[in-house]
Amino acid sequence: MNHWKRIYGKFVQDRWDIGFVEGGLEAVMSNGELNIHWLEHPYKDRWFADPFILDVTDSEIVVLVEEYQYGINKGRIAALIVDKFSYELKELKIILELDTHLSFPAIWREGNRIYVYPESWASGRLCLYEWEGVDGKLKEVQVICDEAMTDAIMTDRFGKRMLFSTKRHDLLRRFLYDSTSGKFVFSDEIKFDREIARNAGDLFDYCGEIYRPAQRCDHRYGEAIEIQKVSVNEKGEFNFVPMKSLLPPDSRWDGMHTLNSFKEYAVIDVHSCRHPNLRDGINKLRKHFK
Repeated sequence: MNHWKRIYGKFVQDRWDIGFVEGGLEAVMSNGELNIHWLEHPYKDRWFADPFILDVTDSEIVVLVEEYQYGINKGRIAALIVDKFSYELKELKIILELDTHLSFPAIWREGNRIYVYPESWASGRLCLYEWEGVDGKLKEVQVICDEAMTDAIMTDRFGKRMLFSTKRHDLLRRFLYDSTSGKFVFSDEIKFDREIARNAGDLFDYCGEIYRPAQRCDHRYGEAIEIQKVSVNEKGEFNFVPMKSLLPPDSRWDGMHTLNSFKEYAVIDVHSCRHPNLRDGINKLRKHFK
């Protein structure tokens, strides 16, 4: 039985795909159907997820992602150099690898300097790294929080530098920056009546309003993205109003997990499994013989 479970487990292993939304945020926020250009790459032994756009040049899009290779069984942070017109992967560079799993390479920009603070839940802390350019890697700068974080997002949009993260899908935790220690310290929690607390990407501005992409996990992890309008009242209380949901574009995928944008480009990821047709066939046989 364990032998068959292992075989079945290989069929249902996660697989994520990355796509670029034609029209960027304007298309995302419209009511029309999204036209998505999928990343073309030759790899069968790995997938890419949690995309953040680092830069867009005349000919290329540079994207930071979680790279997950099945034989290694942990996430690493990679820079993908993507052709801007064909959406083909031109180059893959591993820019950060630790003993622990890494994902969600969120980006923080200060002038000409670029920092990345990827999730490393198992390490029990959140670290800030500086981007050394496409010919280099990520260089550790400092620990910015002494707690384990999931999909943390930093912002200074609300008058103070703060960070949002979660431990539960219905509870958003807020941390405030302490300039003396250079670290984020827990402040308060925001409780949702649904499992929509976890960040699905960086906050963004659109038509004078602030929006947060959130992971919708009401039925399962990462089933869709909910875009919430964010506001703060005079008491400093946050309000998150759901505006729309982004669902997987067709039946090939069963989840959508991340949305990010930069320089009029928007990128998403979608979830499937490694061998969906084989999985579905095995499930049908299992039901038949029950």
